[in-house]
Amino acid sequence: MVLSTGYRPSIAERLHMHRSYWQREEQPYPLAAFRVAKDFFFSRHFQAARHLLVPGKRIEAEMLTVEEFLDDYERMFQDSENIGQDGFWTAEPFTGIPWMEAILGCEIYAAEESFISKPWLKDLAQAEQLRLDQGNPWLQKYLEFTDALVAFSKGRFPVGMPIMRGPSDMVGALMGQEEMVYALEDEPARMKALFQKVTEIFLQVQELQRSRIPPFFGGWALGFYHVWCPSPSIWYQDDLSALLSPELFRSFLAPTSRKICEGFSYTAVHLHPASFFLLDDILSNEKLTAVEVNKDVGGPSVEEMLPELAKILARKNLILWGDLTIQDLEVIRKKLPLRGLFFHIIAPSVEEAGKLLRCIRNWRA
Repeated sequence: MVLSTGYRPSIAERLHMHRSYWQREEQPYPLAAFRVAKDFFFSRHFQAARHLLVPGKRIEAEMLTVEEFLDDYERMFQDSENIGQDGFWTAEPFTGIPWMEAILGCEIYAAEESFISKPWLKDLAQAEQLRLDQGNPWLQKYLEFTDALVAFSKGRFPVGMPIMRGPSDMVGALMGQEEMVYALEDEPARMKALFQKVTEIFLQVQELQRSRIPPFFGGWALGFYHVWCPSPSIWYQDDLSALLSPELFRSFLAPTSRKICEGFSYTAVHLHPASFFLLDDILSNEKLTAVEVNKDVGGPSVEEMLPELAKILARKNLILWGDLTIQDLEVIRKKLPLRGLFFHIIAPSVEEAGKLLRCIRNWRA
């Protein structure tokens, strides 16, 4: 039953729209996916994780019982179905865990609303011991989630990657953010090697997951953003790039960004407005096909971001993420081109999502 719009596009129609999105073809309205949530603290939206959110509690992989999360996944999937959205709801290993940090050996602790990691790399000489341990309990739990979700899906929805930290975020988590910035100046050769090493481990983890995920109607999905792609895809984030100058970005992160995107036809980077000063360098990555931009709480408004959003759409596909309002959509409708535009909207209810979706589907009215 569709509760919110009265119209559910067929699978074939949705696949066609996604292909048109990636090919930057003209469409009647922008594609949209929805996540029903009252806030951005996604860890606590899983009932199965709530008992773990005890501030200061150290979290071990065995504390997560995958089967206990399945009811939460089913609820989220049904919400998306009831909206009648164009995006393909995608199941990802529990997105609250900082998976890459845990796989790289960081201890994980609970906070009131999320999970955080603790740095352990006190000396860059310790980085030589970094490698992907196939027996790492966090890696095993990540793959256990993947296998369980593939089985649970029964072909109803795709499975993809959750929030997985990019090179700067992984290095910052390993050694501390301030320590990372100083080390870029003090030991650039070792830091370049460290960035390359964590990038390789990140890609190894993604390949292990991808090898377990069957295609969904001949394609795969960008996890967390729920965009279907005709062939395998990948996305990454480098939030700590905001701490680097453009020169440091070009020296340390541009090479790892290109390495992540190599071999994939569909790639995306997650971007906060705090890193807009790097936008020209980010867009120069010829292997990058999409940029996802957050409408951040307390950050610039959609109208204030219009110059950067237009710059992205002139060269790449755009995924705009956040609690977008009717007013935001009206600003975008009047000021931005339609080709290559995708919304991932956080809505407090199925009914509110339906109102937003009706507005989107009347884009040319």
